[in-house]
Amino acid sequence: CALRRDGTLACWGANGFGQASPPAGLFTQVSASASHTCALRRTGELACWGDNAYGQVSGAPGGLFSQVSAGTFHSCGVRRDGTLACWGGNSDGQVSGAPGGFFSQVSAGNYHTCGVRRDGTLACWGENDDGQVSPRPGGLFSQVSAGSAYPCAVRRPGELACWGYDGSGLVSGAPAGLFSQV
Repeated sequence: CALRRDGTLACWGANGFGQASPPAGLFTQVSASASHTCALRRTGELACWGDNAYGQVSGAPGGLFSQVSAGTFHSCGVRRDGTLACWGGNSDGQVSGAPGGFFSQVSAGNYHTCGVRRDGTLACWGENDDGQVSPRPGGLFSQVSAGSAYPCAVRRPGELACWGYDGSGLVSGAPAGLFSQV
């Protein structure tokens, strides 16, 4: 899915669960997983559609949000006050393990979730079979992407840090340099 400049959504590809059939309206952000999609309306309300086998669509909470991320069978969002809300499949604590505190960004992965707190520290919870939850790298961060089983984050002032599953160099092959998003 992609967000057009006018705020409407365009989705394409597999649509067996309706995940590529977005609702009408104007949006500021979209996050698509394999079988469900969530987006943030311009009003700050969430819209989720597609596979609902684990409540990842119907479980979307009300209220106003600043960011949303669709994982494999769960999703999480950052409320406008900075608190987290996660819903959907919880087989490994990827929903119920969400820590308290105030966040600027969250990323829902396969069976784990990571977030950047407002103070720049990382928090990850859920499945840890490949070390994707801990140990986490130290330092302060501006952004994180949970991935399948290998999160990567942008450390302030811009270096990448990746950890977890390293098949095909997913962790050890992270390039050097300064980045703003991963």
